Amino acid sequence: MQVVCDTRVVKRLCFVVFILWVGPVLVPVGGHSLLIAQTRSPHDGAYRGYLAIRVLENGDHEEIASQNADRLFVPASVLKVVTVAAALEHLGPGYRWSTRLMSASVVTDGVLDGDLVVLPGGDPTWSQTPGGASTYEPLAALARQARTAGLTRVRGDLVVDTSAFPGRRHPTDRSYGDLSYRYGTPTAALAVDEATVTIRVAPGAVAGQPATVRAPHDMDVINHTMTVGRAHHGAGTLDFIPVWGTDSLLLRGEYPISEAPFVVSVSDPVPERRAAGHLLSALAGAGVIVEGVVRPQPWPYAGTRRMIAVAEVQSRPLEEILERILTHSHNWYADMLTLALAREVDGSGRFEDGVSVISDFVSGLTPDTLAESPARVWLQDGSGLSSSNLVTPATIVRVLAYVRTQSWGDTLVRALAGPGQGTLAAWPAVPPVAAKTGTLRHTVALAGFLDAGEETPVIFCYFVNHHPTQRRAARSLIASTLAGWSDAMRRRLP
Repeated sequence: MQVVCDTRVVKRLCFVVFILWVGPVLVPVGGHSLLIAQTRSPHDGAYRGYLAIRVLENGDHEEIASQNADRLFVPASVLKVVTVAAALEHLGPGYRWSTRLMSASVVTDGVLDGDLVVLPGGDPTWSQTPGGASTYEPLAALARQARTAGLTRVRGDLVVDTSAFPGRRHPTDRSYGDLSYRYGTPTAALAVDEATVTIRVAPGAVAGQPATVRAPHDMDVINHTMTVGRAHHGAGTLDFIPVWGTDSLLLRGEYPISEAPFVVSVSDPVPERRAAGHLLSALAGAGVIVEGVVRPQPWPYAGTRRMIAVAEVQSRPLEEILERILTHSHNWYADMLTLALAREVDGSGRFEDGVSVISDFVSGLTPDTLAESPARVWLQDGSGLSSSNLVTPATIVRVLAYVRTQSWGDTLVRALAGPGQGTLAAWPAVPPVAAKTGTLRHTVALAGFLDAGEETPVIFCYFVNHHPTQRRAARSLIASTLAGWSDAMRRRLP
């Protein structure tokens, strides 16, 4: 059975890759010559671009290899390197997201005669603890603080202020096929479990019945599925469609009776409301009773002196979650980091303004950083999921060269994947690297530091767009090219 939950899936095709050796070529760079193994790309119609430079001991750079380095490519998740670099530049490795409970009136004898207000900070880290524990520690911490402050009863509602992050929460070109699932879920001001809910699905007892669906108790499932016979084994499809702004999830499609149950993480259509519901339960568990309901709305007193602090929690520092973005390539964290830049740097809290902050960071890099290759970038998000993102290999190398010169640079490099780690585990053997992968429909990419432990590493970026065959063909080509660069550096001519 095929579940329609990842538009990046491509058909399996047979392929043969021929790499034709055309002999060593002497390339003069920086007053030296390097022995570079040149290969001719297979005639597969793919569009390739790469740049590799070596950092010299005096801080200068010398070019190792280049092809279409100043042409625009779809970067896929390699873009996350740029987003993280912009965040470390503007926010610093120690940045923490803050979430506060506030009131507009004084608590008297344990009673708040009014609403208890959540001022969300867009914290992406609220998830169930390892092992599937049923509580969320930040929510529990807020509840404990409220009780310690003397609060026992709220006469009004639990209000979630929605004014800090206005506007669209995702790029305009992100399809519903992406938005519905964990890898593409929109950003949220307040959310648990990366703004997703867990859905368990199984075929009905007999053909003709709807599929069996288990969802959170407060979610309305509109089940338009049908169980079909064994003849459809391997050919069934299910669509999961959140009805945004409601507690509803639409399911449609066919489920072969011969296929096993499965579990899928689907985007939450009302993440702020669901997270606030968990907080409501945590407050009750701590001895704080809220008489009203959860009510997301703009709060008119946000940021004014009329607000009285009740509780506050902060996330772990940014540097401690970068591995999720760079090694494991979580789109949610990268886009939420974009939202943080929109609020903290631009001041608007609008997703598109966070994207502009990232673009401006790239465009504003110091002129002496690969000045011969001006930065070129066209962005729609911070995660790289959008196929409308465009950037040149030289621009990515420019960013990585800048990273090495910054006090926070080691923080970023440590969060990159090494051979066999994170998303690099799906790649063929590569030489020692600290790198970020990129995979998106017909895009395969890799960028980072080759021989990263050396004093003078090679900084590289390699994009392959529109590759028509299996991804491992493009990955193998990039891996073999890196090996060639690494060997050439070791055989460097005097």
